[in-house]
Amino acid sequence: MTATAVGSTHLLLDSVSGWRPGPGPSPFPTPVVDGDALVLPAGVDEAVLVTEPLDSGVSRCRWHRVRVDADVPVGAALVVQVTTIGDDPRTLPGDGDWQTVSAAADGRVDFLVDQPPGRYLVARLLLGRSVAASVGPSVRQMRLDVVRATSAELLPAVYREDPTADDFTERFLALFDSVAESLERAAERSPALLDPDGVPDGVLPWLAGLLGLDLDFGAGQDAGRGAAVPTCGAGSGAAPEGVSGAVLRRLIVAAPLLRRRRGTPAGLALALEIVLGARPAIVEPSAPPWGALDSDARLGAVRLFGRATARARLGGTAVRGTRLGGLCGRAVAGGAPLRSFGDPDDDPVTGVAFRFRVLLPPPPPGTPASRHRTTARALVERLAPAHTAASVTVGGGGFIAGERSTVGVDTLLVGPDPSPSGHAALGSGTVLRPDRCGHRGIRLDGRAATGLRTVALDGPGHPRDNDSDTDRDCEEGRTP
Repeated sequence: MTATAVGSTHLLLDSVSGWRPGPGPSPFPTPVVDGDALVLPAGVDEAVLVTEPLDSGVSRCRWHRVRVDADVPVGAALVVQVTTIGDDPRTLPGDGDWQTVSAAADGRVDFLVDQPPGRYLVARLLLGRSVAASVGPSVRQMRLDVVRATSAELLPAVYREDPTADDFTERFLALFDSVAESLERAAERSPALLDPDGVPDGVLPWLAGLLGLDLDFGAGQDAGRGAAVPTCGAGSGAAPEGVSGAVLRRLIVAAPLLRRRRGTPAGLALALEIVLGARPAIVEPSAPPWGALDSDARLGAVRLFGRATARARLGGTAVRGTRLGGLCGRAVAGGAPLRSFGDPDDDPVTGVAFRFRVLLPPPPPGTPASRHRTTARALVERLAPAHTAASVTVGGGGFIAGERSTVGVDTLLVGPDPSPSGHAALGSGTVLRPDRCGHRGIRLDGRAATGLRTVALDGPGHPRDNDSDTDRDCEEGRTP
């Protein structure tokens, strides 16, 4: 067989199986293969390819159908001719034995073989263009259906008694058979059309729109929030800017999981990881409890009087007419003016509730940080629930423990040493820690204490270097 057989129903001619030009000289040059298509040689206006006799393997075979996949631009032409030969492939066809069909305007060629039965078939492709400098036709594949099979075989025998009527019936029903075959092939291939790993990149936006996705990150800040998953506008025909085909495929695969996790930190983290290639940290802060400064309170752990603006200004001028304003309503220096900024009991709701932070690592090398940050913010804005407020932070370089820094050798993850007695300045890198007896506090003046076991040292020179003095202080309940 001179062509590649696929199953037992048709033969293919293409760059993979070979075009099989026949032997012998030709008055016209032969087309050349460019990539996966048959094209005109450079500077040539016309070219002809005559194939070898293609063997069906069936004596007196009734060849059924010819289909050609080609591109025929304006100013180009493509003509397909076929003829059948009996059982001797050396038989030469006559000039009037050829069935000729010209390609349509869209390059489609699809027709039934109207030739006598024969084991062999010879095909001839004529390629041409009006101007040598213009773009010529390109033929990618030619398919030849070997044995005629139409729905006329399902009719009663009485409809096929007359040979002339039988031929017309077959050709007439073949028109509908071709449509039914296309529908059947589409139905057979439908699972592949929904496989994100198998469809071309141009089909991905349509597939994402079919699943209700929207990947228009740029419009996410203006289009409102509360979307279930990142979405891809249907009918766009191309991937959104900055979103690769691989990212689209991963989003489509994860669409059912993202739908189930919509509005949750897990769903938002998964979407960010797919789009940005990095797993974020989502922090939902909680308000510190209100409480008194006692032995269990730590400076910096309890916030007094709101988030940003103080409700009491120590050391300022007193407000006239208040208890802190002095007698007779006179302002006294050193008083504390009282200013109202709302109910402090509402701070945990108005300042912290329904708020979260998204922490992202630095973008990979080669990715602009501004685009990385913009994409993250737009995606968070689109996916965050409508009643929440989110902030996005992209981290810096940092260091990698164990690669460029060795913990315990040149990098120590420990707290700073406390300042020497008498030289401590609060707020300037000083760490206050419990004494050797386990008591917490700041020593103020000898045995005097303010609050619950809170004393502050009166300056340098306090005896610390004697263990017996330390033990005696612990026994008497003082803080050395």
